[in-house]
Amino acid sequence: MTNRRNLRVLSLCLLVAFLLLAIVPKQILVAQEQRRKFTPGEMVETGGGISAKILRCRGAGENEECEVQYYRGDDLESTPRWENTSFLRTAEERVLNGKKRQAGQPENAGAETARPQPLPPAEENKTDNNVQPGDCSFTPPPADTSKTARASEQLFKRKIYDAYHLSVDGTNSAPLKLGVTFLSFLVSKPFTNIVRVDPAVGAYRINDAAPVNAIIYPVKSEHIVCEQYRDRTLRKRVANKYACFKNRDGEWVCGADGMPKITQLN
Repeated sequence: MTNRRNLRVLSLCLLVAFLLLAIVPKQILVAQEQRRKFTPGEMVETGGGISAKILRCRGAGENEECEVQYYRGDDLESTPRWENTSFLRTAEERVLNGKKRQAGQPENAGAETARPQPLPPAEENKTDNNVQPGDCSFTPPPADTSKTARASEQLFKRKIYDAYHLSVDGTNSAPLKLGVTFLSFLVSKPFTNIVRVDPAVGAYRINDAAPVNAIIYPVKSEHIVCEQYRDRTLRKRVANKYACFKNRDGEWVCGADGMPKITQLN
């Protein structure tokens, strides 16, 4: 009798497990299908007077990313870079909610649940990555950023900081202050952006964003980005590769050269 009862319980558990395995993936798939999809050519407002033009997208789920070109009005900002679509969705929702607040309309509840929430008081000084609130530095890296400046680690840090700081302009959806604290920074051996010829695709530059024969400095950086808003300060750890060079106007730029690994710290 006992063996029969145990067999029935085991059969019931297996049935429940089978149903969960069948239902949960479908729910995840439905949730992914309902998420905002970006199409090449569309403009996405990201805050601070900055818009991102979608050039192309790849990947799926958490690994989905889009190559974007940032604009301030009709003017180009930096060089094309790859951004995770979760970042683009969050930035767009923040802008939309800012407009709704100005119009006295209710905000998108879905965006609020997706937005990082402040840590409980007891955990205020803790993060999963042992990062303390003191790691938020809002002081720009000191460096000469003129056209005549020589390539240096400090110059590249400042250009990366400046790219982040474009979003700060005092609008309702933009952060009031932004800081970047560099944890590690590696500048590799530079190379010349020559033109190569592939029989299948024709002529191409090693780096399409840089002028021909530009000297490109590959950079690997891991840093903390702090965004200070009226009611909170958001922190995230970013690891990414960059290509630093002089653009066609002779100005130094450092554009993202890969998909960033972003860890939200609060």
